[in-house]
Amino acid sequence: TCPLTILEERILARAATSGRSDDNLKSAQKRFRTFEQETVPVVDTLRRVQELQMAVETGYQGMPCQVLDLKGDQTIEEVWSDTQQTMNSILANDVWTANAKLVQAIETDDIHLYREVCTYFGEDDGDNLKTMEGGAGQPVSISNASLKFETGTKAITSYDRILEDGQTVRESRVWSYEGSQGWVNVHFSRMPSLSS
Repeated sequence: TCPLTILEERILARAATSGRSDDNLKSAQKRFRTFEQETVPVVDTLRRVQELQMAVETGYQGMPCQVLDLKGDQTIEEVWSDTQQTMNSILANDVWTANAKLVQAIETDDIHLYREVCTYFGEDDGDNLKTMEGGAGQPVSISNASLKFETGTKAITSYDRILEDGQTVRESRVWSYEGSQGWVNVHFSRMPSLSS
C-alpha cells in the first residue's frame, strides 16, 4: 500500500530522467484509476479466498492463497528490501516443501514420488531407493538444516542426516525451479558430518 501522493511524486521524479512519454501526472492518474477499477477487485477476491481457506471449518488441504501487503511509502530501497524478503520467504517455503516431499518418498520407499521430485534418478536406476538414499523405508532424522539461494531458480538445502547404519552425514541437495513441475532435486552430495 502506498498513498497516491507519494506515487505521483515518484513518477514525476522518474520523469526527469526516464525519457518515457507516459511519465506525467495525467498518465499516472489514468494508471491509478485502472488499478483501482481492475486490480483492487481481484486482490479483494483473493483476500476473501485466503479468509475462507484459513477458516477451520472448510478443511482446506491445499496450498493456501496468500495476499501479502508491502508498505510502499518507505524509501525505494526499503520497499525493494521488503519485497526481496517476502519473495525469499515464499520461495524458501516452496523449496522446503519439495524437500519434505522427497523425505516422505525416502521414508515410505515410494519410488514414484521420489521420481517426481528428483531428475537424477532415472528409469535405468531400478527401484532400489535403499541403495540410492541409504535407508529408504526408515524414518529420516534431519538436523542443522540450512537453505541458500544461488539464484531465483536454484537453491541448495543442506542438513545432517542419520542413516540406517547410525552414521551421521551432511547432505546437500541442489534444487532447480522447473516451471509447472515446481522445485526439482537435480543433484545431491553426501559426506561425513562435521558435527558428529
